Amino acid sequence: MWRLYSDSRVSRLEDRIEKLESDLKAAALDFDELYAKCRKLLGRTVKERASIEAAEERKEEPVLVPDGSGNVRGFLTDKQRIIQQQILRRRGGG
Repeated sequence: MWRLYSDSRVSRLEDRIEKLESDLKAAALDFDELYAKCRKLLGRTVKERASIEAAEERKEEPVLVPDGSGNVRGFLTDKQRIIQQQILRRRGGG
């Protein structure tokens, strides 16, 4: 009689352990999947941030350039300002 009671108890414990092990494996798989997704998203974010920072570095700041009469005529980049000054010199106005 003692043997029957202990066998059913052991059997229930074994079932619980098997269920816990399968739940643990499922949780580990879910975690691995979530980790992979987060890593992928973080990689995309880092890549996007790097491209934004590179675009900002390449952006030239506009410069106000006065014309011959002292009026400010708009925004030009450094390269555009140099070209405009060369044109003005050729025309005799700069």
